[in-house]
Amino acid sequence: MFVELSSFVTYVHWLFQSLFPCNPPQLLSSSHLNTQQYLGTWYFIAAVGGRQSDVGAFTPMDSTVFDLQEAKKNSTLLLTGAIRVGDVCVTRAWTYHLHPEKDYLEVEGRPNRRTVLWSGDWLSCADCILLQETDLGELQDEMNRFMLYARNGSLSTDIVKDFQAKMSCLGMREFLSLPQKREYCPMDGAPAV
Repeated sequence: MFVELSSFVTYVHWLFQSLFPCNPPQLLSSSHLNTQQYLGTWYFIAAVGGRQSDVGAFTPMDSTVFDLQEAKKNSTLLLTGAIRVGDVCVTRAWTYHLHPEKDYLEVEGRPNRRTVLWSGDWLSCADCILLQETDLGELQDEMNRFMLYARNGSLSTDIVKDFQAKMSCLGMREFLSLPQKREYCPMDGAPAV
């Protein structure tokens, strides 16, 4: 009886894997998001896109760190980045608005940009998060990219390779991993919102 049950379970698992070989990550709906869990420091590790142009903006970057905080306005998050480009440190900030009726974050000043959050559990990484950015509407070639962030700047290469492999399976084959060879820039001059 046990052998028959074991064979059946193995068959069902094989059948499921053959029918659904690429499981997508788990959506973190912004309408039910526990923002406190995601506040603080995040290191930008890697990005993937369907085309090189989706990740090309990240090519000159080296070590990049972000800080996510709640803004003074309700349902608003402020993401500040200290981005190393060669010998230069660039500080940038983005304001995100959460709306209970939407599964994505709205980026202030970018009405066609959608930012979706995905759980790092998909990579067996509780200290990771995936951000998907898409530009819709006016653009002929809509941008679609995923970015991997981690609480630790020296994320295991196995997790990064898993991210690349799983995203490739989903059709996202243009991969870029930040070199992280230079020291991180200080988080100076972050604007308050």
